[in-house]
Amino acid sequence: MILSHGLVSSKESSKYIYLSERFCGAGIAASRFDYHGCGESGGNIAETTLTIRVRDLESVLEHVQDHPSIQSGGIGILGSSFGGSTALVEAAKNSRISCVALWATPYMMEEKKDDSISDMHFQSSIFEDFSRYDLLSEARKVSRAIVIHGELDEVVPCFEGKAIYENLKRPKKFVAIKGADHTFTSLAHRDRAAELSLAWFRRYL
Repeated sequence: MILSHGLVSSKESSKYIYLSERFCGAGIAASRFDYHGCGESGGNIAETTLTIRVRDLESVLEHVQDHPSIQSGGIGILGSSFGGSTALVEAAKNSRISCVALWATPYMMEEKKDDSISDMHFQSSIFEDFSRYDLLSEARKVSRAIVIHGELDEVVPCFEGKAIYENLKRPKKFVAIKGADHTFTSLAHRDRAAELSLAWFRRYL
């Protein structure tokens, strides 16, 4: 399982450390990494785009598929927020991906007047690049996906997750977690999302 983190997150996020430990404990190898401009990776995060992140994810896929402990054909991606959008684009074109879990994933990205996202300023290229993708069309190419969304997501409205789900191919599943926010801050909500994802990966990985 490859963990595809959000726009301003990193592989050292408590959520991704928790998920990697949870999946590894269940016998599923987990790969955490930093996208362009995040954590230990080079580059300026203000210059990142969805296209850049898809390219980063492809590099990680190449590394993972050649790893001696990974069975051929058994690669899944768990993506959260912008990392979910990245996972969706890659899964739509890459037959090597067996299944995906999309947490709090947007299909729209509207440019703000102050060009800030999560209190960070980005170049306009991130919005221009995102607008070139039709993520609902991309979803129509993807199957074996579970969509998990916090009912009270304050960043990506729950209807975006539902729209992605409605456009996916079967088999698919949608779960709205009552009371959960964008990052599944509550441990109970995070546990529930992880449990659902793990069950999905056990079935389709």
